[in-house]
Amino acid sequence: TSLYPLMSLRDIVVFPHMVAPLVVGRTNSIHALEDAMEKRTEILLVAQQDSKVDDPEESEVYTVGTLAVVMQLLRLPDGTIKALVEGKRKAEVVSFVPHEKFMQAEVRFREDTEDDIKGVEVYVRKLRDQFEAFADVNRKVPREVLKSVKKIEGNGKLVDVISAHLPLNAKDKQAILEIDSVPQRIEKVLEAISRELELAELEKDINARVKKRMGKTQRNYFLGEKVKVIQNEIGQNEEGVDEIGELEQSLKKKELPAVARAKGEKE
Repeated sequence: TSLYPLMSLRDIVVFPHMVAPLVVGRTNSIHALEDAMEKRTEILLVAQQDSKVDDPEESEVYTVGTLAVVMQLLRLPDGTIKALVEGKRKAEVVSFVPHEKFMQAEVRFREDTEDDIKGVEVYVRKLRDQFEAFADVNRKVPREVLKSVKKIEGNGKLVDVISAHLPLNAKDKQAILEIDSVPQRIEKVLEAISRELELAELEKDINARVKKRMGKTQRNYFLGEKVKVIQNEIGQNEEGVDEIGELEQSLKKKELPAVARAKGEKE
């Protein structure tokens, strides 16, 4: 086991091979980052079980996280720190070690396992295809990410990088991170991608129906306006009453001399 400074994260899970910008404001987290930077050591990044907790206890953080290197620290005018970290490898807390300024933990490394190499290749092929399909419908995935994923060779690295770019909540990502078996991890990610593709298709269908309904409403509105113009041209009022025909009927009802009536009808 080895001893590392520990920093808890709200609503984010950092995977190995993932570069993440973090804005850090909590004093103990800042001290942990500065300690890692000063000693040139890695820092253990673990997610909080409840993001609303400001100062989580040992029992309130997940015990599986990612050891990361601190690439850059930038102190902002408001006292917070912007850090750029890169995940390196998965690790699990063996025990928490007291420190006056920040959390520390003894950790053991977690290694990927591949039970069936042939089966893994089938999973990997499916994973690449599904992620490409997901990237086609989700424009938030940068094109360069898709290009880099195509070049990744390690199966464990591939599934970690893809997991980092899926729009999942922290709890779901944590569940994926904790799986050591590469085929099982890929299965979990494939389930997540399939769910996102179904949601994207449903959203597309809803948008199409809304657009069609709006188009029909607009069409009816314009047709209504055209009818009003036509009615005005032929002498009808807005209620569709023929004003000329109405005048003719009133003339017939009146007791007019035959000459005047004939003249009115002629006109």
